[in-house]
Amino acid sequence: MQYKAVIFDLDGTLYDNTKLARYVVLNSLCHLRYLYSERLCRYHMSGRYYGTKGSTYKELFRRMAATTGKSEDKVSAWYWSKYMPLQVKMLHRHFHKKPWVDSTLSSLREEGVKLVCFSEYSFIREKLKAIDISPDSFDLIVDAPTAGGCKPCRKAFLYIARKLELEPEQILMVGDREDTDGAGAEASNMSFLLVPKNDTNELNLCA
Repeated sequence: MQYKAVIFDLDGTLYDNTKLARYVVLNSLCHLRYLYSERLCRYHMSGRYYGTKGSTYKELFRRMAATTGKSEDKVSAWYWSKYMPLQVKMLHRHFHKKPWVDSTLSSLREEGVKLVCFSEYSFIREKLKAIDISPDSFDLIVDAPTAGGCKPCRKAFLYIARKLELEPEQILMVGDREDTDGAGAEASNMSFLLVPKNDTNELNLCA
């Protein structure tokens, strides 16, 4: 393994999230305004840097408040107490990790490669547990807003490199989207591997 660290995206990479949005919508019919606003605001915030220590979440809730007509406190409460816990619940009920996950993480760990889970969303530890992946499998768990911005924000990717005390060139990013995971990796000089859409028992990290 030529890399000293591998960053794994969560949603769509470690599990197939194709139907997640459908399940969330069907269980949030009374909060469709919030759901639409959250997706719209994230779209407009993509790639931008807002600073760490909660600045990105603060901007997200400010924008959501403006588009929904609700207060920042209300949209924040919805996000933390309803939206993210619902995602975790849906994962636990309907989703499972991809077949290659356990063997790949174990093999990399044996080789001394540092492992990172890097998601656009929060509640990463809870979501990992919901699909039967131990959070302890990773040396570092980071959500993009905490790292400074929404993917493919270059500084958010470099935040991880600094945390690992590695050069970006020593890191491989594994994800399911070229426009977010791939673009962020390219902008920060990390390598990128697009995971196959079909389930496979092994993941070729040298592809």
